[in-house]
Amino acid sequence: MRFPVRDALSRWLALLALVVSTSCGSDVPDPARRDVPPVIAGLDADGLEHPVRGRALLGELGCVACHDPGGLDVEPVTGPDLRTVGTRVDARYLREFLASPHDLEPGTVMPDLLRRWRGAELQERVDALWHFLRSLATEAPVAATPVDAAAATRGGELYRRIGCRNCHPGETAPAYLGAKYTIPSLQRFLLAPHEARPSRRMPDFSLSPAEANDLANFLVGPKPVAAATRVAVDAKQAARGKQLFAELRCARCHDLGAAAELPASPPAPPLAAVDVMGGCMSGRGGAWPHYTLTSFQLSALRVGIAAEKAPSDEQRVRQRLAQRRCFACHRRGEVDALAARQQEQLFGTDDANLGDEGRIPPPLSDVGAKLQRPWLERTIAHGQRERPYLHVRMPGFGEAFAAELAGRLAAADTLPPIEVVPLPGDDDAARKITDVGRELVGDQGMSCITCHRFAGEQAGTMGAIDLVHTTGERLRPEWFAHFLRDPFRFKPGTLMPHFFPGGVSTRPQFADGSVQRQIDAIWHYLAEGRNVRKPSGLHQPAIELVVGDEAVMLRRAVQGAGKRGISVGYPGAVNVTFDAENLGMNQLWWGRFVDARPVWTSQGHGQAQLLSRDVFQLPNGPAWAVLAAPDAPWPTATRRERGDRWLGYDLDEARRPTFRYTAGDVAIADGAREQRDGDVVRLRRRLSLTCDGRATLWLRAAVHAKLTKLDERSVRVGDRLCIDCGDTPWSIVTVAGQAEQELRLRVEVDGSAKLTIGYRVEEGR
Repeated sequence: MRFPVRDALSRWLALLALVVSTSCGSDVPDPARRDVPPVIAGLDADGLEHPVRGRALLGELGCVACHDPGGLDVEPVTGPDLRTVGTRVDARYLREFLASPHDLEPGTVMPDLLRRWRGAELQERVDALWHFLRSLATEAPVAATPVDAAAATRGGELYRRIGCRNCHPGETAPAYLGAKYTIPSLQRFLLAPHEARPSRRMPDFSLSPAEANDLANFLVGPKPVAAATRVAVDAKQAARGKQLFAELRCARCHDLGAAAELPASPPAPPLAAVDVMGGCMSGRGGAWPHYTLTSFQLSALRVGIAAEKAPSDEQRVRQRLAQRRCFACHRRGEVDALAARQQEQLFGTDDANLGDEGRIPPPLSDVGAKLQRPWLERTIAHGQRERPYLHVRMPGFGEAFAAELAGRLAAADTLPPIEVVPLPGDDDAARKITDVGRELVGDQGMSCITCHRFAGEQAGTMGAIDLVHTTGERLRPEWFAHFLRDPFRFKPGTLMPHFFPGGVSTRPQFADGSVQRQIDAIWHYLAEGRNVRKPSGLHQPAIELVVGDEAVMLRRAVQGAGKRGISVGYPGAVNVTFDAENLGMNQLWWGRFVDARPVWTSQGHGQAQLLSRDVFQLPNGPAWAVLAAPDAPWPTATRRERGDRWLGYDLDEARRPTFRYTAGDVAIADGAREQRDGDVVRLRRRLSLTCDGRATLWLRAAVHAKLTKLDERSVRVGDRLCIDCGDTPWSIVTVAGQAEQELRLRVEVDGSAKLTIGYRVEEGR
């Protein structure tokens, strides 16, 4: 039975599908294939209307590539450029993908076009399409290169940091990528994804070549490097594949341009005439593309097709945002896919003091009324890093989509008119107004600089979005005026103080307490841009801790050692940090100690700053390990995962600390003393280890690309730091796949053991 979906019966059936899942039967399952529904990140967002989901799916699944959407507002998707697939994708992988795309790439939106055939019939069609697609390539396949383990490690950190997991769930890379790409071909794709995928569903993260190389090494993963497959294209097979390419309507999604003159494809009925219970939406194999859809996706599609009412501007915006996976990172109004997701794992920050505002990308509510049109278009088209403390990056989606979405946002987002009085033409009168703004922004007014960066400088412990760099060209002045009057309306839970509660200024001493004049003054002052006169309080004096005859210790967050860092300044101007979280000494420097101002002001947030640019880094992470072999990879488990414990510290008569902690069943006392030799001050570190029974532990004393043996006792790290290992056996180890070397000391504990390590700097090198 077929019926037009725009009659009353079909609309009732579509609405019924919201409650009742209908599969309309099933073909005999093929145990060799997996049925995984397509994954479109953020499409399950709370608050997203079902018709909007349906229209988004109609575009993302390619439905409107074959079926004329009629009056439905659906953005079609263009598939990847197949003219270069023979160069980009491994030949063996391409063949297997054609045979069973859902098995090879679970969650792909590519339908299974050959589902109805099996055995020899399936293989004949796969071979024909494979030869045809290979015939389109004008370049040879990119040769494989070995995986660089160090680059792969960096790439994994980048993958978890910049937002890849928001659309590609999981801690590890999708398993199929190692079989699909070589490292060079994947790097080329990551640097310019829109060349291969003109629909721009894979956005451009503006990766540097080094970042793309690291990410490609991680995504390809450790796999044997196979020789490039060179199979001659069979002209007869390619001709058959060309005919099949047309018959299957592949060109509806994949435009081959002038690369191939294709036979005409069979027509498809308009969307208004499709059977919403059969064909592609039946779940059965047949003479149509096969999709494995969830009941939720099916009901959304049916409602989306049946919807007669023209969508509102807001619904059009939400549909575009849904199709581009924007809800994987952003909220808009009541549409929220983030609340139910593990935000702590997906989003990170370089400024924990900002809370969620420092981790999670800003909401898109009212963004069309917030941002000036040119800025908005540039941001959507090319991405931006206006909030550098966010780990996740805002990528680019291309200029055509940016122009369309920016226009829709401007139409959907409006605010009540509010006046921002222009500056007078008289320079002296204008200067008086901006002077008020300068006072309000500074530490004697509203102290905006305590939480925000100002023209690239940071006065407080927070470094929220810069007040100056982009205010005048980024924000609409009307939105700025609304926001200052009621920030919680726009950002519930924001750290931004409410300076005008109930329409009354909390700083009545400025501009006669006039809310209008104060907000106008702040806007015009900030809109002056990078050459603006700096406000009061931007430069605050350091609170330097000076070391005398006794050691000085600061137990607060410290640069390079995190929240549980302990800084120790010893007499003689030698200093260390000890990381009580990872249980190890991790930095040394000679000279002045620390600036405590960041942790002694603004409620104690921030990090103490080391007063030296010449800091020597020691290994991060647990310093001790039990190894199966001297050159075994260093364990990656954290000290908490291993069960190692922090036991505190003791102070001697000169207030030098001895840190106490455990490594497995071994208790360790780790203390240091300054040692003078004329004008030279060394650091002598003494460690005592005790346990019940015997144990062999390894201490990782240094990690560096350049470790040089000086004599039987000592090693130079880099160009200047020298480590004296005393009588403890040591070795310089190169772990397979790592670019850096490690200095390891072997300690045999038979009830107890002691070792001494010396640190000095070779001057003049």
